[in-house]
Amino acid sequence: MGIVYFGLYADAIDSYSHEGYAARVRPDGSETSVWTYETREFVGYRACCECGWRGSTTYPPTQEGEDQADEEWDHDHLRPLIDAAARAHTVTGDVLLAFVRELRGSLQLQETTDAQGGVVLTEHSRGVLAAVERLEQLLDDQSGGTPS
Repeated sequence: MGIVYFGLYADAIDSYSHEGYAARVRPDGSETSVWTYETREFVGYRACCECGWRGSTTYPPTQEGEDQADEEWDHDHLRPLIDAAARAHTVTGDVLLAFVRELRGSLQLQETTDAQGGVVLTEHSRGVLAAVERLEQLLDDQSGGTPS
């Protein structure tokens, strides 16, 4: 049984096709994921993936070697897949800031009159406007832009 990733972007990378495991490297150089009496003699572990990816290092035939092979699969194969999926799904601060500014411009704020007859925003509209302004400020700070 190997390692299947179930975290963020698991569907995007088709994580079931990237089940990682530490294969036993047999004395003849072949690899096996099957541990039987016939495969009991082995010289080390190698990081492997169901997709066909193979690690570059043969680790000692110890628990530590098996752990190192699993770590190589994670670091050198799985993480780059996750990072690429994350980059493909990332929205930049500039894009979000433009969206918030567009949202702010399209707000249809409700007004009412106060006791003196002056026009004021309803409590709900003040709350919505304050939230949009705060989000705009946070995104502006992140993107290094200037308020409009």
